[in-house]
Amino acid sequence: MSVNSKELDLAGTIRPGLDTLANEIVIALKRRSRFPENMPVYSPGLVTGSPDISLLQYELLAAEKNHAELGRYAYAAQDSFNDMSHITPVIIRSQPQSAVRPMPSGVGQKIIDFYLQWVSNACTAGTDENTYGETVTTDVLTLLAVMERVNLGKVVAESKLQEQPQAFLATHGERDAMLSLIVRPDRQDKVFDLAKELAQRYEVPEQHVVGFFEFMVATTIDIEVDYLRIRLNEMQAQPQ
Repeated sequence: MSVNSKELDLAGTIRPGLDTLANEIVIALKRRSRFPENMPVYSPGLVTGSPDISLLQYELLAAEKNHAELGRYAYAAQDSFNDMSHITPVIIRSQPQSAVRPMPSGVGQKIIDFYLQWVSNACTAGTDENTYGETVTTDVLTLLAVMERVNLGKVVAESKLQEQPQAFLATHGERDAMLSLIVRPDRQDKVFDLAKELAQRYEVPEQHVVGFFEFMVATTIDIEVDYLRIRLNEMQAQPQ
């Protein structure tokens, strides 16, 4: 099996990766629910020397710079909340090869907005400044895992496209027609069953976990649609 075929192996590579991220995300949600809302973390005013950004923005940017230096965003399936194009990796190695086309998904603010609403719903009201550091550390871990999870939609989309190229071409990029090829109800049922299982395992209210997974699935599908439209335009432009 070549590198690309392994990368696009739904059963052997992609879905196990999605399930591993699911576990990591629910553990992070459980950890976050131990702390109050701590809303000052999400507003400017806490960071010494940087009065115009929130503690979350500051720590998320720092984490992504670190990941960019290690080459994370050189991989086509990865994406970041902040622009990391100016960061030079510190590891000397060749550019990673991928069957997936690079495509900024543009979902960063959408993820943050949803996550902050989740915090408001799932965490107790109030503020404890002694837990600001733990709070924002958990926030960053959660957000990075969610960003990785939804952007695997690009890999899923490429895998499905290579399975049925003519069927996708026949959709002409029309969303509902593509959804009939993208969405696999049996797989979605398994995703939500896993969400319920993880909620029970880590003692998180089921509605808080299932709602989070519903958001991730919907966002992943949007990324798949955007990615496939780019790929279909490429394919249609190729000489016959």
